[in-house]
Amino acid sequence: MAGTWQEYLVADAHRLLPVPDRLSDSSACQLAVNPLTALLLVTRELDVQPGEWLVQTAAGSTVGRLVIQLAGHLGMRTINVVRRRAAVEEIRALGGDEVVCTEDEDLVRRVAEIAGPGGVRKAADCVAGDVGAQVSQALAPGGEVVVYGALSTHRQTDPAALTIPLRARSVIYETKRVRGFWLNRWFGSTSPADALRALSEVRGLVADEVLSIPRGRPFPLDRFTEAIAFAEAPAHGAKPLIVFEDDRDADGG
Repeated sequence: MAGTWQEYLVADAHRLLPVPDRLSDSSACQLAVNPLTALLLVTRELDVQPGEWLVQTAAGSTVGRLVIQLAGHLGMRTINVVRRRAAVEEIRALGGDEVVCTEDEDLVRRVAEIAGPGGVRKAADCVAGDVGAQVSQALAPGGEVVVYGALSTHRQTDPAALTIPLRARSVIYETKRVRGFWLNRWFGSTSPADALRALSEVRGLVADEVLSIPRGRPFPLDRFTEAIAFAEAPAHGAKPLIVFEDDRDADGG
């Protein structure tokens, strides 16, 4: 991204978003990534309405947790897919309405049991592979999956992990849709005014503590290789933050 490694950058003031004093640097620098992704997925890409069900995979991820918080605030209901039984109670404690564990449960059958005859028509997936395919299969006719990540492909070369094996019948006769979302492309295609509106909404949700962002872990610039390794590590739970002077505010203070 342009400007990432620059100390100074000339910018159009009309495209900048002021940060209130009550927001830490740690929270402010993360506004335009995971919290914005969660907001766009729920309210724009899928347009989930109050009372509607939303299926999401990787519910324990940062975006997944933010989706749960946002859904609770907006009155939506979530079916949260996790891969470990140990994560189930944690997701319930966060406010997830229902949790499906793929370690010992059939995803398609459980979604049908939870949603009943009306089914579920909207899903957000960041796993892809077989799990992404099962999410599509679990949706009612006319349902839509927005894929915004592919965790199943992390350090993988197995073709099964690099694809979403969809059933032709469900795509043709049940008119289900699977499409992608990439935040960088959204920034490139939306207008500056629209981007500022969305960022302003996220800023308000975080400042009002509707959305809670995990504190970043500070790394001085000369330890950037450690920061990259930390970011690549599985289940690291926080974002690495490069600190150029000191870490007085990086921990949320």
